[in-house]
Amino acid sequence: MTVPPSENLSQRVYEVIRQKLILGELKPGAPLSIRTLAEEFGVSAMPVREALRQLASEQALIGAAKKAYRVPDLTPKAAADLFFVRSVLEGAAAELSARNMTEADIRGLERLAEETSAGWVAGDASGYIKANFAFHSAINGRAGNDDLVMMIDALYARTGPWLAQGVVDLIQVDRIEDGHWRIVTACAIGDAGEVRRLVEEDAQWAINLFLNKRMS
Repeated sequence: MTVPPSENLSQRVYEVIRQKLILGELKPGAPLSIRTLAEEFGVSAMPVREALRQLASEQALIGAAKKAYRVPDLTPKAAADLFFVRSVLEGAAAELSARNMTEADIRGLERLAEETSAGWVAGDASGYIKANFAFHSAINGRAGNDDLVMMIDALYARTGPWLAQGVVDLIQVDRIEDGHWRIVTACAIGDAGEVRRLVEEDAQWAINLFLNKRMS
């Protein structure tokens, strides 16, 4: 694991670990050892400790002084609640973004929609998750509201481990409807209200998945 040179090393460590959370490379309940991470990054314990402390303050990790950090192991209800909040915020961002989309933005979304579809057809959960995050980030980034995007990104770090688990479960049973192409179409015609509805609907499968786990 390599951390690029930076004046703020702890921030670089933070960004790498946060990306792993977003992409589901760290699983629910997984422990994070400061010593092990420091060795992997090739840094002292201090920047790793600071990075983990920052992620814990954002509720992406659980930890306390002199105790090991770990990825939260949420209840299905808590996971569903987080996905619900994320869907509402992303819906709002998507509605704003739809008014700012250029032809180049639409072409980019088409490419990312192709990547998500290809990842799903190939049963490549990791590829699907990466393309899915890139797709939604491309939409959110056009909202013109940095605070809104920051809140959404924080929720991606908190839901990433659970999203990965849900995607793997769905790939195993071959059950999902990829709504990305409908989102692209709505963006292309500038229907902001429909873009919002479709983005919120896109997250509904995750909400339903974890609510069903709660009931089972």
